[in-house]
Amino acid sequence: MKTRMPALFAAGALALSLTACGGDAPEKEPAGEAAEEPKESSGGGILELLSSLGDNTKDVDNYTLDISMAMPDPDLGELDVTMTYEVMDDPEVAQITMVMPFMGEMLLELAQLGGGNPDLTAEELSTSIFIVPTEGESLVSNHNGLYEVDTPWARGVDDADGMAPDEMFDTRDLPEIAGAFASIDQIEEKGTEEVSGVGTTLVEGTMTSEDIDDLTPEQKRAVDGMLDGLEGSVDVSLWIADNGFPMRMDFSDDEADISLVFSAIGETSFEIPGEDEITDL
Repeated sequence: MKTRMPALFAAGALALSLTACGGDAPEKEPAGEAAEEPKESSGGGILELLSSLGDNTKDVDNYTLDISMAMPDPDLGELDVTMTYEVMDDPEVAQITMVMPFMGEMLLELAQLGGGNPDLTAEELSTSIFIVPTEGESLVSNHNGLYEVDTPWARGVDDADGMAPDEMFDTRDLPEIAGAFASIDQIEEKGTEEVSGVGTTLVEGTMTSEDIDDLTPEQKRAVDGMLDGLEGSVDVSLWIADNGFPMRMDFSDDEADISLVFSAIGETSFEIPGEDEITDL
């Protein structure tokens, strides 16, 4: 009964390890969002909420998504990873903040063993920030001084294009994922809760590898992309708004816990650096 590290977190781990070592950078936006004009549910129950999920995610292009994961690693022990995606629609650009505490602690220890005494904390070393436009090159924050530039941001980091958003979490997969969850035999309503200021209905169920084998090819591809393959079973919790959008999605098994939480829908905004704040590498 084991869920392997999802592709989005495997990619994130590689991204930060490269950046923290002064090498590459990466990343981009992913995610989904609630519709700006929520449609009232007609009271069709859980299956209606699930089946309407995809219809409300197609045109949403402004949101914040917080992703967190905890899972064991045979070499590094328990890993905790968090990523925050702030996605704007005008201009079309995303800011990604990734924090991997274990990486910061490891880099700090390596520096000290080498006789160095970096003027950085483990938290600073564990944090990477990227700004990724829909068109154009990505920017990497130099807040921790890991790049040899005199500006707060660097542009032209190698392999930045290797972290495309659709390789990490693609909103276009949500309709298929919703259809997959709607087909779970044992799924039930657990009550109502508020997520990011939005009232939701909590539904829970269990998806097994056999369930995935019975999905349509499109649904199977979407679920496999999120879970990076499934062995055994995974517990699924969805907090669904009245308009059918999943404000929160949790997945867990005996080893891993993954959580995706949406907020600031239609209200996400951040400052884009000016050219005088950027150095081209």
